[in-house]
Amino acid sequence: MPQFSAVGGFQAGIVAVMVAYAVITLTQPISVKASSTSSEAAQDEIAAPPSKAAMDELMRQKLSATQGALEAVMREDFEQLHEVSLQMVALSRKEVWEQMASPRFVQDTADFVATVEFMDRMAEARDTEGVTLGFVRLTMACADCHRHMRTPKIAELELLPGLSRQNQLARLQPDL
Repeated sequence: MPQFSAVGGFQAGIVAVMVAYAVITLTQPISVKASSTSSEAAQDEIAAPPSKAAMDELMRQKLSATQGALEAVMREDFEQLHEVSLQMVALSRKEVWEQMASPRFVQDTADFVATVEFMDRMAEARDTEGVTLGFVRLTMACADCHRHMRTPKIAELELLPGLSRQNQLARLQPDL
């Protein structure tokens, strides 16, 4: 019968907590009431959102890369984790991603990239606990950004199919 070390059990426990957190965060609807005069509302102004199809494809690629990172963490495959980290950073620099250039989105992206770079440094150091922590932080960065994207002000861009993008953006601009 195989024996499990305390460290291995700890890592499995951290991953289980992280997966549960991600599932809860992604499935729970949130309710945010933002005032158009608040600084956070001003940060949600998007210059020119990309098409839904383009964003869906990019998010599928990021999800695939994140799943590859989870696999690498579980197998302690530091080389695979390095490759996946490079892929995730490159995806965050694609033109489609940069079209979402609100200050808040730029910060979310910077947080994501910093987290991926941390995880990559831990992989280079062959630090299994650091890699696990990096993956937990990665999941939290993703969940935070997705929570932001589900706020009514941002989500409304997809809920108004009859309006042109310019008209949708005009609705987001605060009245001066």
